[in-house]
Amino acid sequence: MSRPVYCDESIWMPVADGLRRRGWEVHHARDEGTLGDIDRVQLAYANDRGWLLLTFDDDFLSLVESEGLEHAGILYVSQTGLRIGDVVKTVDGFLANPDLTPGQEIYYL
Repeated sequence: MSRPVYCDESIWMPVADGLRRRGWEVHHARDEGTLGDIDRVQLAYANDRGWLLLTFDDDFLSLVESEGLEHAGILYVSQTGLRIGDVVKTVDGFLANPDLTPGQEIYYL
């Protein structure tokens, strides 16, 4: 199942571009006019559209876990030591999983 992805501002633009080149529907905060919005607003923006949120920012995890905010799924990538190509390959491999289902899941990549 293909799900659109929303990249918050922490995600490097070349990552979003690389995922697009691999055929995924990707929306970036810069393109959506949400650059600079606080995390809860970005989370709600992605949720309202049913988009998975892709982020390097672990603040989203805290928001969801402590406040129980609704979301359409979060893909958290720890960027430590990763290059752009590594992130693109990891996320691409995850999105290609045919068992990926909609829901309020948090995925640690």
